[in-house]
Amino acid sequence: MDNSKEKALREWRFECQHCGTCCSEMAVIYPGSEEVQKLAKYLNISVLSFAVRYLREIHDPQTNMYILAFRTNHPGNTGHGCVFYRDKSCVIYNSPRTDLCKVFPWNHFDLETKQWEENFISRDGKFWCAGIGIGRKWTLDEIRDVKQRYPCVGINIKRQLNQPTLPIVDIDMISDSSIFNLTISEENFINKLRSLPMEKKREVERLVDSLYHL
Repeated sequence: MDNSKEKALREWRFECQHCGTCCSEMAVIYPGSEEVQKLAKYLNISVLSFAVRYLREIHDPQTNMYILAFRTNHPGNTGHGCVFYRDKSCVIYNSPRTDLCKVFPWNHFDLETKQWEENFISRDGKFWCAGIGIGRKWTLDEIRDVKQRYPCVGINIKRQLNQPTLPIVDIDMISDSSIFNLTISEENFINKLRSLPMEKKREVERLVDSLYHL
């Protein structure tokens, strides 16, 4: 490891630069079950409507299961980016966002080694997060407090896992996989819903919401 990268790994200064790189280009957000419920309540829609609008499935080959994640903010792209990042800002910033959103970038900081993860920076010692190395220096106690306040990150999150409903293929070849374990008739309904104009979709969602709350 060269000196510039080794020095960067021990950098404790951070101040968000609002560049949006984390939300728009790097993130894949896997919300926990409770986080989905809180966000649906904040947006005043049912969990089902929230799932249809904002969630997608990503296949995990290790468990042969699908993990629910936020849709990307890049239409037609199944890669990184958060659906709630639009026009260079987070449209749900003042909501009960996920713990990952609140703890970033300290989820990439190891308290035991007192340094950043190696894959968080490039070989020239520059972080892809522009805020690291700028602003005041944080103490280990402050970093530990942030990580403890928002524990539902990484392996600690209670994820929604779905059994595969189709033969497993490369996820990059799937344009839009099923959000739930659906019957053929339910799949047909969802496909028809996707082809409706936005106003008609909202009418259907209002109907679903009313039935959901009966």
